Amino acid sequence: MKDNIISSIEYIKYNKSYEKGVINIFIKAFENYPLFEIVKDDFKKEEKFHSFYNSFMKALFKATIRKNECYIGINKGSVINMIIIDAPTDKPVGFLDYVLCGGIKPILKLGLFNALKYLKLSDETEYVVKSIKDERWHLYFLVVDSKYQGLGIGSDAINNFLIPFVKERNGKIITVTTNSMHNINFYTKNGFSLIKEENLRYKDRTVSNWSFRMDL
Repeated sequence: MKDNIISSIEYIKYNKSYEKGVINIFIKAFENYPLFEIVKDDFKKEEKFHSFYNSFMKALFKATIRKNECYIGINKGSVINMIIIDAPTDKPVGFLDYVLCGGIKPILKLGLFNALKYLKLSDETEYVVKSIKDERWHLYFLVVDSKYQGLGIGSDAINNFLIPFVKERNGKIITVTTNSMHNINFYTKNGFSLIKEENLRYKDRTVSNWSFRMDL
């Protein structure tokens, strides 16, 4: 089953006809992710946090693909994974991008002051990799549908899509960051080297952040 699925994945550039399915995968993939859960205590009721999370993730996805390239893995007509790549020439995703992509709703849910502090935290997760002076490509998001996790699809996306994609464009460095300890082994076994481990602060809370690079 594993080999059959991986060998039949076709990567195509994202287009809006896949939006609903891709956003659903994107939202589900980051449930319980530390960077997003850190604001949970700002909400008195869990359902309000989930309402914020869903609207924020929709805005985050749409804002990200305004500036970065998104590719989706198709198997038998269904989207099973997606990858978003930040090229060296891409402009950074900014506050206005979130606003234009529906970010007003989650900002109001969280509160403007908290939202600005949270977006600052999000920026801080990439300070280490952005300090690299050489031209680099950044793996912004790698997501696999929960129904297909554990089959090696994520590793295949890195080794048989991302790396060739970057090499074809004469890229020499790929970076990635994560806030989940679970992902450390995944990235190291797929050729990334840990640059730095740090704790970042949001109000009275902290979240761990790991920065990686791969030299091609």
